[in-house]
Amino acid sequence: MLLLNGFFIYNKQIKGNDIGFISANAKISLNNDIAKYNNNNDKIKFVHNKLKALEKDDVTHYADDSYSERTLLDNAENQLKIVSDYKAYINKIIEKSDNITGVSIFEDSSSFSYKNAVKTAEDYKPLSNIETAYSNSEGVNMATDFMLTDLIVILLLCIVCDALIGSERNININSLQRTCRYGRNKSAISKMVVGFITTAVICLMFYGVNYIIAGYTYRFGDLFRPIQSVDSFSNCTLRINVLQYLMLHFITKVLVMYLIYTIVNVLSMVGKSKTISYIAFLCILIVSYCLNLFIGDNTSLMCFKYINLISFVDTKNVISHYRNINIFGEPINYVTCFWIVLLVLLLGLVALNILIYSRKKITAYNKSNNSFLSKLKISRGSTNVIVHELYKTFLSNKVGIIILVVLLTQLYITISSPIVLSNDEKYQKYYFSYYAGDFNSNTKSKIENQIKKYEDNKKLMDKCMSDYDNGLITKEKYEDLFSTYSTIDEDYSNFKKYVIPYYDYLINQSKADKSVSVVNYNGYCALLGLEGNLSNTYCLALYVLMVICIIPIFTVEYERKSIHLLSSTKLGFKSLVFKKIVCSCIVTALLNLLIYVPYFIRIITSYGINELGAAACSIEELSNISDGLSILNVIIITFAIRLLVSLVITVIISGISLFTKNTIISIIITTLVFVVPLLLPINDINILNNFSFYHLQNFNF
Repeated sequence: MLLLNGFFIYNKQIKGNDIGFISANAKISLNNDIAKYNNNNDKIKFVHNKLKALEKDDVTHYADDSYSERTLLDNAENQLKIVSDYKAYINKIIEKSDNITGVSIFEDSSSFSYKNAVKTAEDYKPLSNIETAYSNSEGVNMATDFMLTDLIVILLLCIVCDALIGSERNININSLQRTCRYGRNKSAISKMVVGFITTAVICLMFYGVNYIIAGYTYRFGDLFRPIQSVDSFSNCTLRINVLQYLMLHFITKVLVMYLIYTIVNVLSMVGKSKTISYIAFLCILIVSYCLNLFIGDNTSLMCFKYINLISFVDTKNVISHYRNINIFGEPINYVTCFWIVLLVLLLGLVALNILIYSRKKITAYNKSNNSFLSKLKISRGSTNVIVHELYKTFLSNKVGIIILVVLLTQLYITISSPIVLSNDEKYQKYYFSYYAGDFNSNTKSKIENQIKKYEDNKKLMDKCMSDYDNGLITKEKYEDLFSTYSTIDEDYSNFKKYVIPYYDYLINQSKADKSVSVVNYNGYCALLGLEGNLSNTYCLALYVLMVICIIPIFTVEYERKSIHLLSSTKLGFKSLVFKKIVCSCIVTALLNLLIYVPYFIRIITSYGINELGAAACSIEELSNISDGLSILNVIIITFAIRLLVSLVITVIISGISLFTKNTIISIIITTLVFVVPLLLPINDINILNNFSFYHLQNFNF
């Protein structure tokens, strides 16, 4: 999980591939250029001149496109203006608050709006003497604003709760522990202390990684400058510096995560089953999210919008934004409310945990015959070992639940997140669909006629300009004609960029006596993983799911101590291992379907698929393949080999699981062997390509 956290923060915030993404190099280069000027006015002037130059010639110096560059420069200019005269910025906030109290609808001195405006002015007045200084803010923001880390930490805390409470309930040892000398209060207190220590260690590891990556990438600048100098912290009313903020953020995260731990721990003790406990916790998160999403800032219920788990987890937002909470009509500072509620809940839940553990009889998890899973049990007369293993895998080991979650997730992604084609891809799709079919004399004639049309248009445009210069046509006539010719000429530039090179390629293939066709090759290239990272991403998801689902199939007997009983049976454990491998291969085949079928659907929906029977060499990336193989043949062979490789990996994972005899150790080893080497090529780091299954799993011709 630590490796995945580091990968995702790098992939999301440093590498990135979203529309409008601004690279770390662009931000660093701009800030280095700004740092060359000592005076704030010179810095603002420098950025302003860059913006004017961008509007004039549309040439970028930092980002990859003009939109991203403009966003980058605008943000820098706005932050420089605030930092250069922070006193004026504060005075504007105070003036705005004072003006609000004079508006007729806010004149009632007993209303929350009036009191809020007065309190806002009072809270900001002490900040007018703060000396802010401009510096790179990206490191601070990156280190303390990555939600995925929060989700990973919460997941690990659930595992900690299961280790401290769930494992004892599984073997029903609580009644025995209660009879021991320290089996009640002291044991309960010890569990809470261990929970806090573990929470702190997990937070130190994961948020520490974020701090290290952010500091290494951007640096934190002057750690002793006021936090108001950092972009997005201009409205913070705490008189602290950057170093103090980083420490406060970490301490707050530890306490919030410990609060979550105490909640999960209570649910683990009172829930009749693990499933019910986790569903209850999930419901708490969903309710918190809905409160955060649907309650407005100007309602009497706004306290519920900000005093809930989801809002508390967003620690940066708690500190960086100024707001007052409506508590019975009185404006109370959000940071104050946050700390009061957090500490009260922590003390209350810690006491509740101790009370429940020491007073309540915590019985084993409910496994009655009325449970949902028991109704799905196989016939008592069945002796088919593979059927029993499949039952254990899909129901007892919860692989069925994982597959159901993957299926629902894939359906959601397929429906809600179609692949968005770039303008270039849309252009190619239009023309390649228009000319689709055998590359015969008729198709050649169509393309050549189109080329001739564009060339004639160029001549007409030149003649139009000449006629206007010589006074042969009016200005209105010239502008009308030139606009038409320019549109066609712009289209020709795209035609020349995309269609003509493909046309030349097909001509060369025809001269080599290959029967080729015009196809929209972009869709097939994406489908076969010949370009882009989509195929790699789906492969990564497949690997992770295989590790999660397959390992418990082989380690369950060792961890439940039933291996000795199995070894003494007539056929012994060797025969059972073979059947477990068969079961694992079934799971792997099902995972391949769940991963790749929605992948096919997304690509077909966006790019369209035609000419499946055309020769594979119609696609330039597959030029060396004989024209005897069609595109459909190549797709079938490619994914058959990928399935075969995933089955081989399944057998290797099975061997590792049997060798280690431990789920956690097996997950660590298989992650290092299969998952980590795949993370590297996704990020264009190719040092381990020759030592991984990456090329085989992503086989293409």
